Order: sequence, then structure tokens, then C-alpha cells
Amino acid sequence: MHNWDHTMNNLPVDMSELDDPGPTMSYHRMVHEAAGPTFVPDDMEELPNPDAQRFYDMIDSANQEVWPGCETHSKLSVVARLLHIMAEHHLSERCFDDICQYVNEMIPPDNVIPKNFYETKKLMRGMNMPVEKIHSCVNACMIYWGEDSELVNCKFCNHPRYKPTIQRSVSKKNLVPFKQMYYFPLTPRLQRMYAFKATASHMRWHTEHEVEEGVMRHCSDAPAWKHFDKMHPSFSEESRNVRLGLSTDGFQPFEQTGKQYSSWPIIVTPYNLPPWMCMKDPNLFLSVIVPGPKNP
Repeated sequence: MHNWDHTMNNLPVDMSELDDPGPTMSYHRMVHEAAGPTFVPDDMEELPNPDAQRFYDMIDSANQEVWPGCETHSKLSVVARLLHIMAEHHLSERCFDDICQYVNEMIPPDNVIPKNFYETKKLMRGMNMPVEKIHSCVNACMIYWGEDSELVNCKFCNHPRYKPTIQRSVSKKNLVPFKQMYYFPLTPRLQRMYAFKATASHMRWHTEHEVEEGVMRHCSDAPAWKHFDKMHPSFSEESRNVRLGLSTDGFQPFEQTGKQYSSWPIIVTPYNLPPWMCMKDPNLFLSVIVPGPKNP
């Protein structure tokens, strides 16, 4: 066990500075938000566990110059920008590798820019962005989770869970499911909303804002919200409890080129936030991706 009660006092960045929206602190803040509000060790002489070590590696990369004397970019800022470009322009891993190789040829040889996508991904693991793969019925009847996690056939249509294999004896971990969905854990992201003053105060806006009679500026002004508060007083009396909205719709990611394929992203929105924040992209949390063609 590794207790995290006072790490931030020993880190190279003053935590009070992280609420400053200035560009010099943006990557430090990104690392601390990824770590979460309780990520703080109490004994710096103790060897850090793997999670802590990944966190310290991220802090180091946020402070590390791309090459000696480069003051405009850090290792982390370059990696984050490259990944953003890759996602924005739908680049392949091979294309990303070629870009990294070309950049490394142009700048001083003692640089710290990753040589390929694998090295980049290895560094970004410290951002703690896990994904869970959950098997599902090929006919969208059910998911194999919880008390149904050990089933090998759908309990509704009886379709097999796994694709047939030629080998007689195959370990369970090597079996390939007909279909699976991807779940991105929500709890750590909600915890990070309270990790810093800038976002923590906005998470109480739904209770603290001024209400104008007869005007609905936010869903907290609606009769349904107020009815929920009356029905669940123990929940509503704590303004930091999170109210979530869930939405989903199917779309074809490869509509222009390639074969027809559909998927259903499930988006979760924290409605604690004010109206000018809750519908912005950074606060629309992609929680689940369900492969099509049927809706979840």
C-alpha cells in the first residue's frame, strides 16, 4: 500500500499555481488532473509504486526541454501536440512514425522527442486513461458482465459468445468474442472535476446560482429537477453530488470511404455545471462505444 496524503508538497510545481489558466501551467495541470485529487504520497523516501512512478515520469516530461536550450516546448507538450494532430487528421500509426522520424532528423540529436508511436503511447500511459473491453451478444441482446460474465451463450437468443476455433483446447483468454463494447471508466473523470478550484466551484453552480421566477436557464430550474430533489432529499442536500445526463445515437464513422459500418457512442454530461460549460466538448464524456448495427 502507498499512502498519498502529502505528495503535492514535494512536487516541482506549486499546486496553487495550477488554477492559473496561463499556457505555461497548462501541461502541469493536465498531469495533475490525470492523477486525480488524492494522488499524493506521504513519504518521498519510499520507492514509488508503478502508478506513482508513471505520475512522476509525466511530471518530468512536463519540465523536460525538448533539447538543451529549448525554452518554448517540453517533451510532454510536443507529444500531446503530435497526438492531437494525429487524431485531428486521422493519421495512421505508420504516418505518425514517419513524422517522428523526420522531426528527429531536423532537430539536434540530443533531443527527447519519441522515435515512434509506441514510445509516445508508453509515455502517455501515465495519464491514466483506461479502457475496459466488455463482451456482448452479436445480436445486441445482452452484455457479458456482472453475474453474466461467465456465460458462453446469450441467455436470450442462445448465440455463442466466442468465435469457433480449429484447436480443441484453447485457454479462455485466447478466445475471440463475436462482439465487444468499450467502456471508459467515468468515476476518475468526475473526481478530477473536484481536484481544482476552477472546476470544483462550477460543480456547485446548479445549487448556488440565482433563480429568476418563470425563467429556465438551466435544467436545475425545471420542475422535473425540483421534483427529484423532493423525492430524494438526502441526495439533493449535498450540492456536490453529481447529476448526470446520458445520450446516445448511431452514426457511420466511415461514411465517405470504406465499407458501411455503424457504432453507438454513449455520452455522459455532468449537469452540475453551468449552461455555458455543460454542453462544451471537454465536458461531454465519452463513456461507452457500442458497435452497431443495432442500438444498445
